[in-house]
Amino acid sequence: MLKPIGMTEGHYECRSLDETLPIFTELLAAEVIERTDKQAVVKHPNTKWRLVIHEGGQDSKNKPHTNHYGFRVSSSKEIPIAHQYISDHKAQYKIKSVTPPHEAHFAYSIYFKEPGGNDLELEYYNPAAIKQGRRIAAPHWTTPLPEEKFPGKGYVPQAMTHGTLNCDDKEKSDQFLANVLGLDIIGGGRTSTYISVPNMGPWYVVVLPTTHRDYLSEANRFTLQVASPEEVEDAHKEFSKSGKDLGIHDVRELETNGRAHFLLSDINKNWWEITS
Repeated sequence: MLKPIGMTEGHYECRSLDETLPIFTELLAAEVIERTDKQAVVKHPNTKWRLVIHEGGQDSKNKPHTNHYGFRVSSSKEIPIAHQYISDHKAQYKIKSVTPPHEAHFAYSIYFKEPGGNDLELEYYNPAAIKQGRRIAAPHWTTPLPEEKFPGKGYVPQAMTHGTLNCDDKEKSDQFLANVLGLDIIGGGRTSTYISVPNMGPWYVVVLPTTHRDYLSEANRFTLQVASPEEVEDAHKEFSKSGKDLGIHDVRELETNGRAHFLLSDINKNWWEITS
C-alpha cells in the first residue's frame, strides 16, 4: 500500500492560459506562482494546495460537471452577490454558463463554466455540518483574506477547498483508494466519498459514482507525495508487477529528472501522479 504524506497538487486542462488564468486571479482570488509557455501554477494565498493548469489548445473538450474544483467564501450572503457579479461579467471573461445559487448537503453554491471547458464551484459551507460529522465544513483558513486584497466585487474567496473525481463502482473504488493508494476516507454517503491524505489538512477530493463516464487524459490528475525517491521507485516496481491484480489500468514509466515520479491510471481510469 502506498503511504502518501501529501496530496500536493491538482492538474487541470484548459484551452488557453490567457483566457483561463484571469478566471482564477480576478474571480477566485488565486495567484499565478509559476508560468511557462503551456503551463501555469495557481494557488490561493490562504491554502498551500496548488493547481497546475495545462494548455491543451482549442480542441480540448469540455470536462464533465462532476470533474470540477471548488472555492469557498465565509458567509452565505456572498453567494448571490458572487452570482450577480459573475453573471454581469460573463462576456468579459468568456464564461459559458452560471447556475443560480442552490443548496445541497449543507453547501450553498454556484457553478460556472470557464472558457477552458471546466466547471468551477464557489460555495459557502454551513459550519453546523461539523456537528453532523462533516469535518470538511470547518474553515480551510486561519486568517481570512481581507476585502482590500480582493476589492470591488462584494465577495471574497477564502480558499480552494476541493476537487472532484468520478468512479464506476463506489464500493470497489473506496477499497482501492484506501487499500492501494493509502488515502483516508473522511466522509460521504451513498452517493459520494470524500478522500484526503492522513494528517494532511482540510483539502479533500469528492469521488462521485457516475453511470456515463467521460474518461479524461493524464493532464487531469492529482499528485500524491511520498516520503522519499526510494518509496516512489518501490511503488513503481510494485504497481508495474502487480498493478493489474490491484485494479490499476496503466502504469507509466518512472522518471527521475530532478525528482522521482510516475503516473498511474487507477481502478476508475482516473490519473494520479506519485512523486517524492
